[in-house]
Amino acid sequence: LHIEAHSFPTRRSSDLLLLTACGSEEKTKVYTETSNNQEHVSTIYYKGDTVNKVITVSTLNNNVSNLDSALEKVKKSFLKKPNFDGYTRSAEIKDGKIVLTTETDYNKLDFETYRGRIHLSGSATLENERKLSNVENNLKKEGATEKK
Repeated sequence: LHIEAHSFPTRRSSDLLLLTACGSEEKTKVYTETSNNQEHVSTIYYKGDTVNKVITVSTLNNNVSNLDSALEKVKKSFLKKPNFDGYTRSAEIKDGKIVLTTETDYNKLDFETYRGRIHLSGSATLENERKLSNVENNLKKEGATEKK
């Protein structure tokens, strides 16, 4: 089968490309929660009902005399286990506060390692774990509310 490019109407091809691009746009939702001198902001990146990535930034609002020492203590507990494909955690000092960041990239996620780390049931699947409704419900269970 041989099809020449100029045999398709140019206008139709560009309209089709435009429709495809609009339909596949990634959206975001933001959830926040404050507890025990900590503020958590989780941003969900999704298309349709499929979550691609969740980034949670937690700011510790504790008044500590030595930020560097406090950061080292936080790193020992927060970063106890190593990062792996699709799941990274970091801790830093930003604007005089300790900021912890957790990123879950479901498109790159080593799901078997994730399942063990997060203590998911053996029947959990990546497809189910990354459903928008499930991600939102998990955040709500932690006390987070959607920022409109």
